[in-house]
Amino acid sequence: MSSPALRREVLETFIPLNSLPAERLDYLLSDVRVWTLQPGERLDACREGSGQTVFLLSGTLQVWSMQEQVASISAGEVQSWYPITMPRSSVQEIRAQGMVNCILIDSGRLDRVLAWEQSARYFEAELAFEQRLEDSHWLRRLLQAPMFYQLPPAHVREMFRRMHEMSVQAGQRVIVQGELADACYFIRQGIAEVMVEHAGQRLSLALLEPGQYFGEEGLLLAGARNATVAMETDGILLRLDKADFSELLQGPLVEPINWEQAQAAIAAGARWLDVRLTDECHAGVLPGALNLPLQNLRVKGRLLDKGSSYIAYCDTGLRSTAATFLLRAEGYQVMLLDQGLRGIDAQILASQLTPRS
Repeated sequence: MSSPALRREVLETFIPLNSLPAERLDYLLSDVRVWTLQPGERLDACREGSGQTVFLLSGTLQVWSMQEQVASISAGEVQSWYPITMPRSSVQEIRAQGMVNCILIDSGRLDRVLAWEQSARYFEAELAFEQRLEDSHWLRRLLQAPMFYQLPPAHVREMFRRMHEMSVQAGQRVIVQGELADACYFIRQGIAEVMVEHAGQRLSLALLEPGQYFGEEGLLLAGARNATVAMETDGILLRLDKADFSELLQGPLVEPINWEQAQAAIAAGARWLDVRLTDECHAGVLPGALNLPLQNLRVKGRLLDKGSSYIAYCDTGLRSTAATFLLRAEGYQVMLLDQGLRGIDAQILASQLTPRS
């Protein structure tokens, strides 16, 4: 098994991948694998229940039945444009004729993207009509955020129904560093600046455009805002209150797992992700853990592999809840260890902690 880099243009040659926009193909591309089969090797990844959707990238596959070849599929032929499916007969199998390369995509991931692409188009048209929008580009950009691929369509529809529209003026501070977080905001019109203030100095971190959102991190941490967001221009924002955010966004994206479930995931290839401060890790981390402090997540989170699975933890579960949401919103495969290190039996924890390398 190898995973050479693939270009988006390669995925665009297959059906139904060719129906997806660039943003969704890039999301799939982060988790695509290339499987190289040796001559005569069987292709079992497309069997029912394998959880993989298979496309033929190069070479020829043979369909065998009762030790006789009954069909073949070669890359470039019309039949190879579609997912490779296992013949219905239990006595049939697919083998490689010569060296063969296949693309493997997680079927659940692909189904969610396809379903959401169709739903997003419907939502965009529906909401544009309901709200009498003359320009829905902001909505299209928002719905293309990886976060929405993982949400039930009904939650997304309800989210828009519960939002409150508010007009804002240039210079207006929408959220203020140090204040208690009570809502998050989606930008419909205008430009907003994110900044932090320390010792009388102001540091600009980012400019946010229509179709982007802010304020969710304060809700996740159930505390004070860690930055100020002010409008650079006049605009229109959509406000989602804390209770609605927790029900419709945080709940579906952040599902805790217990210690036993976490151990099973680690055995299956997942890796621990410690989001505590580096100084907190001196007492020990869980075996093989990566240390990525929550405060550095937005900058260094891109160093994680979207094709790998992680289990986030901190001491109590609060910061790791925020990390899990923020990373999953960007398309990473992250689970949350329920209650963090304090939820682990003391004797088990003592036997698991290892010095930070």
